[in-house]
Amino acid sequence: MKLLGIYRSEKFSPNMVSNDKAILDAVADELVKAGHEVVTMSEDDLSTLSYDLSAYDLAFGMLRNTDTINKLMEKNDENKFINTLGGILDCNERVALLEIFMDEGINMPPCALYTHLGVKSNDEVTFPLWIKRGDGCAEVKEDTSFVTNDEEAAAIVANYQERGISSFVAQQHIEGDLIKFYGVEGTDFFNWDYASNGHSKFGLEEINGKEHGYPFKPEDLKALADRASRAVETPVYGGDCVVDAEGKMYIIDFNDWPSFSRCREEAAKAIAKRILGTKIKNL
Repeated sequence: MKLLGIYRSEKFSPNMVSNDKAILDAVADELVKAGHEVVTMSEDDLSTLSYDLSAYDLAFGMLRNTDTINKLMEKNDENKFINTLGGILDCNERVALLEIFMDEGINMPPCALYTHLGVKSNDEVTFPLWIKRGDGCAEVKEDTSFVTNDEEAAAIVANYQERGISSFVAQQHIEGDLIKFYGVEGTDFFNWDYASNGHSKFGLEEINGKEHGYPFKPEDLKALADRASRAVETPVYGGDCVVDAEGKMYIIDFNDWPSFSRCREEAAKAIAKRILGTKIKNL
């Protein structure tokens, strides 16, 4: 097979450019070892193909640019992509993602969703809470902010308005252990660790403090994360979860195709296996 691997645009990889490139290269290497031809390029360069991927049997990668994704959707079959283009858009747009999770009963903190049309869903939330941009992934630290009062919240919302951000989410802060997880749905691969043991884009993980080691079952977290991935059709995924003192798990963030920096080699093998398995199943 001939496959296309798509690197994430550097502007969507704050402090993670080399790690994001490394996981895609590792997956490409695994596919080449399996006897397949792999071409790689940045999502910034897809215009050179006129967004037409008919020369490729399958595409995989780390897209973020909404305009690019929409152009690809117009020209290509969704089955060409391991993480569906629609699923990538849902993960990029937090309001859409959380609406899906609400409908599917994915456990997460109470939240209120705000758009230019007003409040779309209004769970009861109280300070302290998190305000997160709802129309795209975080590009700067202010796109995900911990706030403790009305004045702080108003300042963040005003900043969004000045920057033309059209929607945002207010999500209840949950006290507990912050865990980062990585998985490939449809495989046995799943990796988790406390956030304090890993790299941080913006340093926000420090707000939860040192973990307490609250008990939970990793297999239950994998099952929850796999359910979330199926809900948004993104089998290659990562995210953040808080485990509270009672062992209850709350997904607080979910991403299509993260960097897998702490488990790159194992993840690359699982992703390549999932890509090839998906293609065989669709034939």
